[in-house]
Amino acid sequence: MLTIVEPGAQRVILRTAPATQAIVSWNTRAPSGTIEIAVYRSDGQVSSWLPYVRFSPRERRSLDGQDEVARIATDIIRSPVEIVAVEVRADVPLDAVAVSTPRYAPIAPPPPAPPPLAVPLRSQYVADQPSERGWCSPAALAMLLAFWGIELGVAEIAARVRDESYGGTGNWAFNTALAGALGLRGTVAHLRDLAHAAHFIDAGIPVALSFAWKVAELPGAPVEHSDGHLAVLCGFTERRDPIVNDPAQPGVATTYNQTAFERAWRTHGAIAYLVAPPARSDELVQIANR
Repeated sequence: MLTIVEPGAQRVILRTAPATQAIVSWNTRAPSGTIEIAVYRSDGQVSSWLPYVRFSPRERRSLDGQDEVARIATDIIRSPVEIVAVEVRADVPLDAVAVSTPRYAPIAPPPPAPPPLAVPLRSQYVADQPSERGWCSPAALAMLLAFWGIELGVAEIAARVRDESYGGTGNWAFNTALAGALGLRGTVAHLRDLAHAAHFIDAGIPVALSFAWKVAELPGAPVEHSDGHLAVLCGFTERRDPIVNDPAQPGVATTYNQTAFERAWRTHGAIAYLVAPPARSDELVQIANR
């Protein structure tokens, strides 16, 4: 389930479907700030205020707050008892706040495969940064931004989303927060399957998907195995194989086997970056919650 509110304020409670994990994402134009989270559980327990993130023009840090009720691991809130709401408190005004929990029920059949979306190609391998091999998330975000008319280099995005605590650029919430800082609506969401994702493509909205695989699990993969990788779903073939802009592929644009790709994505959490103009926020929620 995905909930997005546009508070223009600094404190908000977001109700959600019961789940033992959740992801909070936010958008703000403020250059610096701190965000804390309180977790409400189905047994009536409420956590203390848990430090979530601190950001400034110099650096961004996930804060991994925890107590006996819930704990935050980089960008995922976990609890042994189902979470039913999350309260978010910031020391700066927020343009939007979102909470997402996993969805498991099957979705209706996908729409007929529309023509693939013309998403600009971006590689995670930057010529003047040959030692950087893990910029898949900034590259995927660069493609989504470019689709909506915002050109930003992969290296610049990497610098602006790097989580100094995590030690990398793959913090999901930091990536979508950058989209929000640039004037778009960006959120992290749990989808259910590729049929679900196809409704975003049908609406003209490309999505970045986070997936992982072991040796021989994803035919045609750019590397033998990965603990986590990001690519942009652009459309589907007539056989329903996903057409993907994979920033680790030599030519970026590629097609994967539907069964293998869907397994690699769903077993990694079925996480997606949803990025679109703010006017389409309600549409993002409607499609995510089908």
